[in-house]
Formats: sequence, C-alpha cells, structure tokens
Amino acid sequence: MTSALEEKLRTAFSPEQAHLLAEVIREAYDDLVKAKDFNELKAIVADLAQAQKRTEERVDQLTVTVAELAEAQKRTEERVDQLTVTVAELAEAQKRTEERVDQLAAAQERTERAVKQLARQVGGLSEALGGSLEDLALEVVPEILEYRWGMEIEFCDRDTLPLGNGEYEFDLVIRGQVAGRPVLVLGEVKSNITESEVERFLNLVAQVEAPEEIRPLFFGYRVERAAKALIRDRDAVMVTTRGKYFP
Repeated sequence: MTSALEEKLRTAFSPEQAHLLAEVIREAYDDLVKAKDFNELKAIVADLAQAQKRTEERVDQLTVTVAELAEAQKRTEERVDQLTVTVAELAEAQKRTEERVDQLAAAQERTERAVKQLARQVGGLSEALGGSLEDLALEVVPEILEYRWGMEIEFCDRDTLPLGNGEYEFDLVIRGQVAGRPVLVLGEVKSNITESEVERFLNLVAQVEAPEEIRPLFFGYRVERAAKALIRDRDAVMVTTRGKYFP
C-alpha cells in the first residue's frame, strides 16, 4: 500500500517528501483502524457488561426466589411438625377416650350386675314380705269381718278361682255367712295399695262367677288417697295391717 501511495505522491513531491507523506498517511490510517477496532471493542465490552449486569440481576432474582422457596419450605416443615403434633395429640385423646369408654362399659357391666342382684334381693324380700302380709291377712281379716259384719267364717285361705277367660289365684278367699246369706270375700294383699292396683283387682273380681254375694277387699300397710276414694266408690272395703277397717 505504501509503495503505490509513494508512487502517486512522487508525481507531486520529491522522493523524500513523498516517502514522508506516505509514512504519515500510513500511520494515520493505522491509528484510524485501531481506533475503529477499539470503538467496536468498547461496544462489545459495553454489551458484555450489560449482559453481565442482567445476568447478575437475574442471579439476584433467582437468589431471592431460592430464599423465598427456602423460607416457604421452612414454614411448610414447621406446619408439618405442628400437624404431626396435632395428630399425635388426637391419637392420644382417642386412646384416652377408648380407655374411658372401656371403663364406662366395665362400670355399666358392674352396675347391671348390681341391679340384677338387687332385683333378686328385692324380689326375694317382696316374696317374703308378701308371704308375711298374706299370712297376716289370713289371721287379721277374718277377725275383723266377724267383728264388723258378724260373718260366720267357713273358709279362709289362698285359692284359685275361674275367670271368664282363665283363672286367677287370689291372695285371700273367705267364704261364710252374713245374716244368713252366703258371702264370698276376695282379697288383694299389697304393701302399698295404689289406684291402679285397685282398678286392676276390681276388674278381675268382676269376672268371677259365683252363687254367693261377692265382696272385694284390700289389705296392706298403706293406701293412696285416690285408691281409698276408688275403694269407697266401688263398694269395696280396706283393712290395714293395724286392724283399721273402712268401707
């Protein structure tokens, strides 16, 4: 390139001047090329720096995201730990509940056994008491009727009589004469005479068919006020264990 440029310069300048001008022009050209390459390099470096900045920003964003994920993971693990504790507590509560149910079932079983035993005892006592009351009625009632009615006693005991649809064992059956007329006394012996007991027994007596005059009688320790009123309304009589008589 310099040789061609010098040849052209020599047409207007001396060889020395042409050589000098060619050198100056070459150096200026080289500087220009270098400057152009430097500017491009600067642009490339700037682009790289920008790309590096974006990369660092992205890395920072990823770092933040990773930190947030780590924090979320930590909270999740804490929540899982809480749930694990809750499940364990529920399991323990369930275990205690089952144990309590078993205890209640055992207590219920013991209570049922005690109730059955008490029922047997009460039943036995009732039978013993009922028998004693019936025996007492067999002793007391005939004397009361002899005194109150002038009744001549012919029979006094427990007895089974036919009904319209079967038969029934009466606690107290007394046959005899009152003023020359045959009378049949049918008695119900209870420790406590209630209105419902009176109604039930009077309905039974109404089913008995006998040639004698039938008179219902109740014997016991106590009598309810309503039962007493019903006895009087239905022309029955009541004798207490103390020998008290009322129509």
